[in-house]
Amino acid sequence: MRIRKRALAVTAVLAAAFGGAIPAAQADATTSAHATLGGALASSRQAGPKVVTPQRTGAYIRIDSLYSVTPGQCLDADANNGANGTKVQTWACNGSTQQEWISWDDGSVENVRFPGMCLDADTNGGGANGTKVQLWQCNGSTQQQWFVRSNDLAIYNARYNFNYNTVLDRDTNTTGNGAKAQLWVKNFQSQQWWKIVAA
Repeated sequence: MRIRKRALAVTAVLAAAFGGAIPAAQADATTSAHATLGGALASSRQAGPKVVTPQRTGAYIRIDSLYSVTPGQCLDADANNGANGTKVQTWACNGSTQQEWISWDDGSVENVRFPGMCLDADTNGGGANGTKVQLWQCNGSTQQQWFVRSNDLAIYNARYNFNYNTVLDRDTNTTGNGAKAQLWVKNFQSQQWWKIVAA
């Protein structure tokens, strides 16, 4: 059973320094600290422990897009599906459960509307520009582990970050609702900037 704790309306940028669960191969002692997405929050509703072995704990979050052309959008799982391969997109923030996520302490990010389905970088894309970000059954793989770094507004995938040069990106070919989430080479533009909000 998940224990929900109501948080203060606290927001925090992804620039918090916090020790997250990132594979040793991805660590870089000369760069800033890593954090799980929930670790970037000073306060949040806590989720867990989850009924798995070993037990995990997590935080309820919302992931806001900071794309300057279309403000007020959130990372959203297409509510019409929920199966493996479900589109992850940006959509006007509306408080729905498809825009609510649990950031687990192993780096995985589970969708609240579709329990057991995690934010996943499609391995068929190999991390190249345009690699699909989707929902997939949570399995603990590195393509389902996400992290942030201090003094940085980007979100990185543990499997496909290529020395911190590839990040979560909002497709700019769609300016309104429904812009797909994807991986893209880091370009320091606002479609690659995100803010974690306590949900």
